[in-house]
Amino acid sequence: MKRKVFSLAIIVVSAASVAYAAYAQTLTINGTGTATGNWDIMIQSITPTGQVGATDQAGTPSFTATSATFDVEFAYPGSASSYQVVIRNNGNINARLSSITDLTAINAAAPTYITYGITGVAVNDTLAPGATTTATITTGWDSAATTNPNGASKPVTINFNYVQDT
Repeated sequence: MKRKVFSLAIIVVSAASVAYAAYAQTLTINGTGTATGNWDIMIQSITPTGQVGATDQAGTPSFTATSATFDVEFAYPGSASSYQVVIRNNGNINARLSSITDLTAINAAAPTYITYGITGVAVNDTLAPGATTTATITTGWDSAATTNPNGASKPVTINFNYVQDT
């Protein structure tokens, strides 16, 4: 009986060794792949949509790629200005807005009575190839401000950071 068990154990170990050797060979796969795409997200235009007691400083608003710069001169408390910023995906890759300049720190910086806001776009919004999206940028001098110098301004650059939407 011991002999049969021993013989059977040798057969099982031999079979397992042969099976392991058959599957333990190095597998090499050769090939090439090509991925093509055109990444081209850009601000297409900035259009003033309303200015009350406010004028743009020379050269602003301006934009390059996905950054927009504003410098508005306000005449008095309650002055305000707004802009439509059109962003277009000229490429053939889906894009996702990964971040926008955080206005919290900008609005907290002096002069604090001048603030900026962004509506119309949000982090994680997607932009398909050929599509556009419009952000509305508003800025103004708080009407309740007690400070009243001769004019006031706070320049700012807002970045719209896009990544590939996967």
